[in-house]
Amino acid sequence: MESSGNATDGSCAFCHIISILKRPVIIILIAGLLIRFLLAPFFTFTYDIAHWAMVIQHLQAGFGLYDVPAYYYSPVWGYILSFLSLPGFFLFNLGTMGNFFETLLPGGEFWFLNTTPNVTTFGFNMFIKIPLIICDVIVGALVYFLIKERTSDEKKATLGFALWFLCPIAIYMSSVEAMFDNFSVLFMLLSVILIYKSRYFAGGAMLSLAIFTKFFPFYIAIPILAYIMLKHRDDKSARNKGILMGVLGLFIMTVVIHIPMIMEGTFIDSLWFALSRAESAGVSGDGGLDLISSIGFLAILLVQPLVIGLTIYFSLRLRRSNKEDADNTFFYVLLLTTAAVFIWIPAPQYLLIVVIFLAYHIAVSDRRYMLPWLLMGVGGILFALVMNNFSILTSLAAYTNLLDLDWVLGMSEWMLQPFMGTSVFFILFVTTGMIQAIGTWYILVIWFRDKMKLKKEAVI
Repeated sequence: MESSGNATDGSCAFCHIISILKRPVIIILIAGLLIRFLLAPFFTFTYDIAHWAMVIQHLQAGFGLYDVPAYYYSPVWGYILSFLSLPGFFLFNLGTMGNFFETLLPGGEFWFLNTTPNVTTFGFNMFIKIPLIICDVIVGALVYFLIKERTSDEKKATLGFALWFLCPIAIYMSSVEAMFDNFSVLFMLLSVILIYKSRYFAGGAMLSLAIFTKFFPFYIAIPILAYIMLKHRDDKSARNKGILMGVLGLFIMTVVIHIPMIMEGTFIDSLWFALSRAESAGVSGDGGLDLISSIGFLAILLVQPLVIGLTIYFSLRLRRSNKEDADNTFFYVLLLTTAAVFIWIPAPQYLLIVVIFLAYHIAVSDRRYMLPWLLMGVGGILFALVMNNFSILTSLAAYTNLLDLDWVLGMSEWMLQPFMGTSVFFILFVTTGMIQAIGTWYILVIWFRDKMKLKKEAVI
């Protein structure tokens, strides 16, 4: 009888595991992980990941983040790389992070294609990308539980998770390009959730981490301020305390983040290094690419008054909205604000901060935004593939016999060959960039149509 009971218990446990594995959210998780792990070792944008290898080498040699020309960002990602460098060679037995291939030296002439002769190994590619993939999972889990809490609907929560975790551009950035924007998304989403739960100090601290991973979450500070004011519209003391605690959390975390830079005397570098990169941008020799380089940076500057104006407008609408619907309006304004931030055509990795609010909004309330999600997700990955081009095959060519490095370099050079007065690269760059941009702009188009419809109905 006892033996039979144990067998039954084992059978029940097995059935329970099977029932969990059959849940749609788990199937989506497994599918997303399989895609990422199949891509991660073999396909990578060697230019960026080679810089992560150099940063780790410099950190291990005792240099600060800004002591050598290899780290081009605010400090948070540098701290993550520093943390990863500690166990890396012991737990993962990486041996070498990469090798130098003289064959690829001519690719340095094509600055816009970002080629490099330093090619990282499959092991190092995985070492860097595993934390990014884990970050994707955590972000997806936050989206899932946030939607589940807000709607008590398992299907909506699963859809929100899928729209993030299976979004093509999100998969590409963590498992191919190895860009760390999903960490900025993680901190930004934590900030939003904490503010939503009235934990203002922690929310402000998380917003600081988001901003000093990538700058763009800075813009949501204005809607956050409006949301706190709306939530405590009838309680001046609670409103002032909430704002004070949020600002205090942001300020204290900002100081903590920059303590090493202050001690090393590189604080200004940590704030303005990105500007020095823009000033030192090279010239390609291709007329179309020169045009992109010169107009692109100018457009970013010129469009900022519009971006700030829209952000303030959306925040004022939030501040004046119905208090009983404050949470729904808050999350919608976050979508509109992040879309407005990128009305210029940005690098595709930046779109992740829009995708996260798109995923939430589609799942919770409005399926019309599936089209912008599709255009941004597919257009973004196509845009990234054009920008990264054949360089994503470099590791595969360097460490297997499946491809040849000369072929990879030759195909990259082909992208810049004259074609119809410009180049193949320029034509693809503009086409895919516009697909991505239309996806972002269409978010604001839907909002504007709704606004005009409401105004017309009010008149009638």
